[in-house]
Amino acid sequence: MFHLDPGDREALLSLGRIVRYDTGDVLIREGSHETSVLLLLDGCVKVVGVAEDGGTTLLALRVRGEVVGEISALDGQPRSATVIAARPTITRTLTGAAFRELLRERRGVADIVQRCVLAKLRGATRYRIDGSSGSAAVRLARALDNLVRSYARAVPEGLRIDVPLTHADLAALAGVSEASVQRALRSLRAAGAVTTKYRMVVIRDQDILRAIAGQSGMPVADASEPLAGQGRPRPPRPKRAGPLPSTAVDPVPPGSGEEGALSDAG
Repeated sequence: MFHLDPGDREALLSLGRIVRYDTGDVLIREGSHETSVLLLLDGCVKVVGVAEDGGTTLLALRVRGEVVGEISALDGQPRSATVIAARPTITRTLTGAAFRELLRERRGVADIVQRCVLAKLRGATRYRIDGSSGSAAVRLARALDNLVRSYARAVPEGLRIDVPLTHADLAALAGVSEASVQRALRSLRAAGAVTTKYRMVVIRDQDILRAIAGQSGMPVADASEPLAGQGRPRPPRPKRAGPLPSTAVDPVPPGSGEEGALSDAG
C-alpha cells in the first residue's frame, strides 16, 4: 500500500486511528462480524486458522505496508481467520465504511487494493501447488524460498527470515508434518542451504536452496525477482556442501495445511 501516489497515500493515512499491539495480541478474531481494515505501519502479524480442537495453523504472514481485514470490509462476511501480532505492531485502523468510501473516491487506492487481493490469491494458489508434491525437504525449500523474498534481512551469516517461526508454522507453510520439518531442516543444514536458531532460519546459500526446491521438476521462482533488502551488500557465500542427504528425498504423504496457505482474515 506504500506504493500509492502521494495524494492517495495522504488520504489513506488521514483516516482512522493509530493502534499499537504487543506481541501475542489479537488484531482480528476469526468469526467476528466487525469490518475494520488495518494498514500495518510497523511490525509483523501472523494470519492463522483455528481448528475445532483449539489448535492453530499458520496461513500467512503480513508485514509493514500490507493490509489485513479488507475482505470483510468489502463483502460484509465474518472474519475468515485470526490475525495475531508476531512482534510489537502499529496499525492505522479504519472502519469498513470509511475504507469503502475511500475506494469510491480514490481510484488509485482502489486499483492498489485490487492488485493486493489478486496477489494474495495468486500466492495462495502457488503455495497450494508447492505443497502438493515432492519430499519434505523440497516442499520446505520452496516455502523458505518464498519467505525470503518478502521477509529476509541481510546478516553476516546470510539472509535471515526476519519473522519468528515455529516448526509448526513451517510445517503449515510447507504442507508437511512437524516431524518431517525437523528432518527436512537437518537435510537443508547438511546441504549448506540454511542454518537455524530458536524460531529463526538463515538462508546461507540461496542458490543451493533453489536447486533443492526444483528437485521435483517443478519450476522455482524467477531468480531475477528482487529480494527484501536488495541493494545492501550480499554476505559472503559459504562453501557449497555436498549432495543433499538421502533423508531429503524420503517420500512424504500429501500433507495437511496447504489449503488456503496465503489466505487472509477477511
